[in-house]
Amino acid sequence: MKLTTRFLLILLAIAVLPLMLSVGWNIYQYNSSVTSYFELHRGLSSLSAVNVDEWFLNTNRNLAFLYEIENPLQAKKLDEARVIQQAARINSDIMSLSLVTRDGKEQFFLQSEKVKEKKSLALFQDALIAEARETGIVASGEVLCAKGQAFFPLVYPLVDGRVVVFHFSMDKLLGKINSQKTGRTGRVFIADGKGRPLPCQDMKGVDYAPDELKKVFRSAGRTGTLAKFKFSGEDFSGAYAAIDKLDWAAVSVQSEDELYGKQRKSIMVFGILAVAIFGVTMVVVFLISNRIIRPINNMVNGVKQFLKTQHLDSVIPQEGWPEIRVLVGILNRLMLELQAYRAFQLNQIVEEKGKAQALIDTISDGVLLVDDRGSLIYSNTTALKLLGIPKISPDVSVPRSVKNEAFFNALTEMLALKEKYLRIEVDAPISNETSTVLKSYRIISNQFLLATLKRPGRVIIMRDITSEKEIEKAKEDFFHMITHDMRAPLSTLQGYTELLMKKIGPSPATDKYLSSMLYSSRRLRGMIDDILNTTKLERGTMSLQMDTVDAESIIARIRDNHEPVAGPKNIKLSVKAPSPKIQLTADPILLERVITNLMGNSLKFTPSGGSITLSAWETPEEVFFAVEDTGPGIPEAKRKEIFEKYSQMEEHKSQGFGLGLAMCKMTVELHKGRIWVESEVGKGSKFIFTVSKSMSAPPPPVPSPS
Repeated sequence: MKLTTRFLLILLAIAVLPLMLSVGWNIYQYNSSVTSYFELHRGLSSLSAVNVDEWFLNTNRNLAFLYEIENPLQAKKLDEARVIQQAARINSDIMSLSLVTRDGKEQFFLQSEKVKEKKSLALFQDALIAEARETGIVASGEVLCAKGQAFFPLVYPLVDGRVVVFHFSMDKLLGKINSQKTGRTGRVFIADGKGRPLPCQDMKGVDYAPDELKKVFRSAGRTGTLAKFKFSGEDFSGAYAAIDKLDWAAVSVQSEDELYGKQRKSIMVFGILAVAIFGVTMVVVFLISNRIIRPINNMVNGVKQFLKTQHLDSVIPQEGWPEIRVLVGILNRLMLELQAYRAFQLNQIVEEKGKAQALIDTISDGVLLVDDRGSLIYSNTTALKLLGIPKISPDVSVPRSVKNEAFFNALTEMLALKEKYLRIEVDAPISNETSTVLKSYRIISNQFLLATLKRPGRVIIMRDITSEKEIEKAKEDFFHMITHDMRAPLSTLQGYTELLMKKIGPSPATDKYLSSMLYSSRRLRGMIDDILNTTKLERGTMSLQMDTVDAESIIARIRDNHEPVAGPKNIKLSVKAPSPKIQLTADPILLERVITNLMGNSLKFTPSGGSITLSAWETPEEVFFAVEDTGPGIPEAKRKEIFEKYSQMEEHKSQGFGLGLAMCKMTVELHKGRIWVESEVGKGSKFIFTVSKSMSAPPPPVPSPS
């Protein structure tokens, strides 16, 4: 989505959306109001129709006295004048009552003094009288409006040919109905079946075409609504309800402008305002697009082109507001400086690459770079010769293209592993022009991230260690020879020392020196044994002399042997005896040598006033031995390295050969166990090793037949 479009949508959401919500809310309120208004006018028209129906029923009840005049079972002559006068006096709604003979003469006439018309109202009903005589049924006529008074005419035919003409007052009824007003323009009135308003009603301001109202009556049914009906040239809305007993209808209307004109105007105003704001927003977006967004797009496109080509072909045009022009100028200058700097860096990189190439090509080690799929990225000449690869090409991959079988097997195994750092040694036959020589190589591999693909590749170094191996073998042979030559005089010294301790009685003056001599000779004997045992363990020629060992006895004996050294250094030696006693099958001499080495290390590094604790415990599968001291501790990075051959911490280089812990590790592994150290710098170390309970004593030798 373009920046201009996003900006336009944001502005519209901020400015126009609230107005649109207001318009929607007003429309909802408008529809609710329209429904409410129509319900109100339906109620008014229905109520008025009920009032007219009740009035008409009451009028019919007023005619009951005529039954006395017409009753054929009347025993004596009835005074008709008296009965009529009495009925007129009782029924106040009867404004005029006339008894008209068959020949049209008014036999009896009675008219209320409230009637403003002086002559008999019956004179206005000739057509209605003729209709009643002809049909023989009660006939009602159109409402008579005489001098502002409304009368409902009703003609009742008697059996002897005479008729009784009634005029009932409608002023109270029409006044009550017309007084039901809603608002300023609301009106309720009664219309006849032809859509005309009954006479004597206040119809000021509501002139209309009766034929149009008649059409509404015919099309809608007994009740209905009026919408946009013209009264006095203005739109009115409302409802009507038919009157059951008469061909009339009660109509309730009100000006639409008064009903919901304000709401319509509000909706229109909000709509116009929304359109205006939308227009203003478009103008603002256009201005901002020219002043801000277009310059920003130019900057973005310019930077993209620069990153793509690494060259500034043309500067970005400076346009827009002053701050934007300043920013464009700074960006142009920055890209120009980057272009110049890149050119300088390329020269430096080319120069450094040449130096690195010369350096790698001159070293004797083979160097390879491969990606995560084994494709060859780089190789020096030495590596290509060793692997038997003629040259680097897209088809070359490692180890598939390697011709030397020894290197092929080694690299296949190495590249299949996921560890970051790998190191293996391999003996490979190397052919030259005259012969084939078997050489030893150490292959070192380390992962690195490919700069472009962010995937792991590997750097592989192949180093010729044939000379190192020969030197190491010569050193081991030298050590082996020396140790063998030292054992005889050392045994003599140790034997005479033990003999002196037995011959000379206990004496504080001599015990101290003889104990130190005995401990030192034993320690030297142990160092010689370590050298010899390490050689046997490495060559796999060490045979275990299995026997039953008591764990408590062996750690107690080792503590006693080292007491002469711990006492002068003020180091406390203690034993945590296992409970219950633990017995295991192991080589007692080698097991004691492992614990002695660990104890000797603790004595060397534990300061005066410290303590060393020997302990043993067991699980169903293993027996555990531990030597815990309060020495300086071992850093975490060195805790695995110290178990390697000739490995020592830098500050302890002068204190031994670095064979003791390596011999311990090989001896423990020969007993199907494991060894490790738990340590915290400044607080001490705890060396722990295990011996598997699956070790068993060798079967007794079978006696040879005599």
